[in-house]
Amino acid sequence: MTGFFVRVARQWIAGEMLDDGIERAKKSNSKGILGLLNLLGEDIKSKTQVKDTVSEYSRLLERIAQSKVSSQISIKPTQLGLAFDPEYCLQNYQKIAEDSKSYSDNFLWVDMEGSPFTQKTIDLYKQILAKYPKTGIAIQAYLKRSERDLRELLPLGAKVRLVKGAYNEPAEIAMKTKKEISENYSKLTRILFEDPGRNFFAVATHDGKLVDVAKELSRDNANFEFEMLMGVRDRLKAELVQDKFQVREYIPYGPEWFAYSMRRLREKRSNILLLVRSLFSS
Repeated sequence: MTGFFVRVARQWIAGEMLDDGIERAKKSNSKGILGLLNLLGEDIKSKTQVKDTVSEYSRLLERIAQSKVSSQISIKPTQLGLAFDPEYCLQNYQKIAEDSKSYSDNFLWVDMEGSPFTQKTIDLYKQILAKYPKTGIAIQAYLKRSERDLRELLPLGAKVRLVKGAYNEPAEIAMKTKKEISENYSKLTRILFEDPGRNFFAVATHDGKLVDVAKELSRDNANFEFEMLMGVRDRLKAELVQDKFQVREYIPYGPEWFAYSMRRLREKRSNILLLVRSLFSS
């Protein structure tokens, strides 16, 4: 079993160190793919650990600028203290957003986590967005509330990364079947493309049918990109680049790779199939 997870880690995770992430982003850039770097870890409850995380992201932004790699960063709110102090979390995001401006005016994404943090994350993002327009938020298509959230956020100038969602949520708040989730994803994709404000957004899916939906809708709106995980659907990424679409690869790194892999497997059984497929196909 340990050998399996090592293989998964090599496929999905850049390595344990910051420079591993930078090198992987360079490799992606060489194929015409942009990077989206994320330090693994979440649900931090110690201010000491949070300070270390903030420092790591500041160093990461500096290295991105120095190396001239084309990459943004994405951060989970519980990495910056949302679980125990929302105001402290906001201050940390603001510091990193300032660093993002200082280093090549980079872009900062706010990841979305499990449902206990959904509203807190949206409230957090609204405050960040008001001061830092070059920030975005992930919205999960399997949550029943997401259409309402989209319609509330878009008039504020929100930049959205639309994902299916990977946490094992109760049926009261989340759609459970693949058909339901895909239909809602398509619906939300259409809302993003038809947004009168023409806000930038990301279609973050590995589902070929949903990619085709976005490609069809994109005839009237090119202010978006496709985003996919490192090590997944590499051939599809290459095809999209060849077709002149902007593609970005989510690149996690850090010593928490084993915990990350185990958590993803526990969260949703479909993740097991995705992991296995990623080892034997591209």
